[in-house]
This record gives sequence, C-alpha cells and structure tokens, in this order.
Amino acid sequence: MKMGAHRAHGYLVDDVYKAAEEFTRVFGCEPARIDETFAGFPFGDETEFFLWQRKHLEKHLGKNVMDRVKYCDQQAIRCESPEMLDQIYEMLKADGVEFISKPKSYEWNAYCVYFIDVSGHMWELYCWTGEVPLGDLEAEKDNAS
Repeated sequence: MKMGAHRAHGYLVDDVYKAAEEFTRVFGCEPARIDETFAGFPFGDETEFFLWQRKHLEKHLGKNVMDRVKYCDQQAIRCESPEMLDQIYEMLKADGVEFISKPKSYEWNAYCVYFIDVSGHMWELYCWTGEVPLGDLEAEKDNAS
C-alpha cells in the first residue's frame, strides 16, 4: 500500500518561537506557519521540517505516553485519506507495530495515529481533515505578547 508522498521530520521542543528563531537564524528559512504549539517549514518538494511543542503532545496523548519517547524528534507521513490511514494502521498493527494511540481526529484539522519505533523515535501517520494547512498563525504570537 502506497502512502502519500509528503514526508516530514521535526523536533519536539519546549519553546516553539525560540526554536523557530534559531532555525531561521541558522538556516535562513522562515516558517510558513507558526503558533505557540507548532511551526512548519516547507521545503517545496513534499518535505517539511517542523517544531512541535512537547507539552502540546502530552496534553493530547498523555504524559505517560510521551515519557516513552526516547528522542526529541518525530517522523510524519501523510496519508491521502482517513480510510487509507486506517488501512495502514491495521496492516502495521497486524505486523506487530505497537501504537501509542488509536487513529482519531485532532483539533489541528488532522486525523492521526502515533507509534514509537524500536529505537525510541516517535512516528505519526496523518491526513488532513480540514483546511490544509491551518495557515499562518503568526497573529496568535502577537496576541500572546
């Protein structure tokens, strides 16, 4: 079964704005979207680098789940539809992949499922369920100041 072409790699961070500022300074890339929980840096070739606030994931997946994540990175693969994601989930589960969540819809307009690989890296399978992406959330930073 073929998954979507989009691949993303990111870091789980404490302060998205601070990490995004450093990434921009070092690599010269501005985030296409940013708020206190997430920053996305698309590379234009179906690849994205992202920063995701670890506490935000703890809120949605549970601290006990996030404590099992050994590294502060995450891989993400976009599926074309919720049905495709469910099929891949069932296939991987049958192959012995131990998921830390069941597929479900989240407030960031995505249907997602998560697992930790044997080395301790976190993986996300997702598909968009609403407006894609959520858009430039820079205004939220101005309001938080």
